[in-house]
Amino acid sequence: MTRSEWHTTPNAQVEVATFTHEGHDCTNLGACISDTHLACYPASDGTVCDWQGNPIGTYRTLSSRPAVFFGHRSWQGSRYYYMRATVNGRTYSLRGFGVGMLARGKACK
Repeated sequence: MTRSEWHTTPNAQVEVATFTHEGHDCTNLGACISDTHLACYPASDGTVCDWQGNPIGTYRTLSSRPAVFFGHRSWQGSRYYYMRATVNGRTYSLRGFGVGMLARGKACK
């Protein structure tokens, strides 16, 4: 079973997601939206989503490159993506490993 709740702090909206694995409840932070930063999950339909898969905004891919860091291939994915997302009317510059993977970034100036 998976469930999530949104909590509002003075500086951000934070999703707290809980899932059950082998009879144990595990809780983690899902999406996070603030005036300066965004953490979310890109979907294949051009939306960015929270942990539950609910759309919270849109994105487009600007570019991608092979996921090689300091001469070593990444264990997380084969390509690294640069994206531009819009959530709550604010635009963010994101980086991540693509669809279904966590993308994080800062608000554009």
